[in-house]
Amino acid sequence: MKTYGTYITEESVPGIPAPAGQRTTINAALRNLRISDLLTFIGINLRFITENIMNALIFFNILQPLDQNQRYDIHTPSIPDMCGETVMVIVFTIAYLFHTSARLKNTVTDIPMYLYDRGVTRHLEDGLQRSKRFFFTTITGFGLYFFSRYFFSPILEVIFIENTTITSFALNILNDIIKLCSPLIFVYVYCQYLAAHKAVALMLYIFFIIRNLFATNVLGFITEYDLHVGAPFLDVLSPMIVFYSLSYSIARIELVSDTCFSLDVDPVVVEYS
Repeated sequence: MKTYGTYITEESVPGIPAPAGQRTTINAALRNLRISDLLTFIGINLRFITENIMNALIFFNILQPLDQNQRYDIHTPSIPDMCGETVMVIVFTIAYLFHTSARLKNTVTDIPMYLYDRGVTRHLEDGLQRSKRFFFTTITGFGLYFFSRYFFSPILEVIFIENTTITSFALNILNDIIKLCSPLIFVYVYCQYLAAHKAVALMLYIFFIIRNLFATNVLGFITEYDLHVGAPFLDVLSPMIVFYSLSYSIARIELVSDTCFSLDVDPVVVEYS
């Protein structure tokens, strides 16, 4: 069985056609799932824009205020960072509202039993679990990122101005590990949503591992050289990730249009796209 994107399958669904009213209810629930997943995916791309692309723009003085006394720094949160992250929180909140909508939660239990023979309920439940996994995995990555950037890092800087103790060194290493791992969570969900080819997924993982090793000065073990400057140079490549997302979205829209006419499936299943 072939899979097209997140929900479309090349599996026919035999059985008794669903009444028009039930079909509308099912499609509305699937539409909420689709919107929730799309908003989660948009939030991930906003994360790449905020943390990577803006980082390069600030470092190369492209995105800087006119007042020289209020210049942005890549090592500390800036106004563009905060604005981007505020938008991310709003997008994730809306995605959560769609995911937990009453219509979506009640649809599975309201479908008559004979629809189990047609596989619609199974597809809907699978989509529900997949969407839940995407969303909460993304929120975990965002929570780690937010915690490190706005709480853990400032606290370490205030308490341990100089890394002179074993405790401070260990805590800084822990913070760097969080910085290294949280983007990989976003990459995982990104690749799962796009059903990315293994080669593409491997390239993304390698890119973010190398990029964040520079950003953390190789997890704090190299202090003689400022390796942080390597991250902005790699961030110049980040727009390619957003371009890949746009290309996929356009291709998927065309695929959904073709699938509606080429696959021998019930229209309810096509609505999973």
